[in-house]
Amino acid sequence: MSADPRPGFEERERPHGRWLARGDVVFGVVVGLVLAAVLVAVMPDVRTHLFGGTDRRVTTVVDVREGTRPGESDRPLTTYVVRWEDGDDVRSATYRRTGPPRREVGETWVLWVAPDGSTVEAESPLVTWLWLGLGLPVASLVLGLLWQWRQRVFARSILRDVERRAERRARRT
Repeated sequence: MSADPRPGFEERERPHGRWLARGDVVFGVVVGLVLAAVLVAVMPDVRTHLFGGTDRRVTTVVDVREGTRPGESDRPLTTYVVRWEDGDDVRSATYRRTGPPRREVGETWVLWVAPDGSTVEAESPLVTWLWLGLGLPVASLVLGLLWQWRQRVFARSILRDVERRAERRARRT
């Protein structure tokens, strides 16, 4: 049996590349922005809020009801009925959030509310834009980094396995 004249993996210098190439970063940002666009397209309340359909109002909590999400007895859902004045009109809306009650009847609460009460949000449109425009792309980049880390760990484990087998063969001979 003759030896292979090509250098083995242990004789080559390992490339020290970056964790993410420029193309990976661009791909991650594009994926994050596409996800943000899909969320805006699919969720009409968010779309209304993002495009100026809500106004900042000081509301008063008039009713708090505890319950659970339909079909999920272990996830608490709190429903708030809030009221605010719009000139001479007194308007109300329903605001639902997962979790135990955080407000009580009579408390004031600054919310972003559509004039007809159909959309109620706790964060300003700017905060929502930032989460969608920056948060999702950054999250997709973090997932890309985790994927690269996983690939490198997997590749290293294969190389270590090959090294161990070579060492065992060398000990036998």
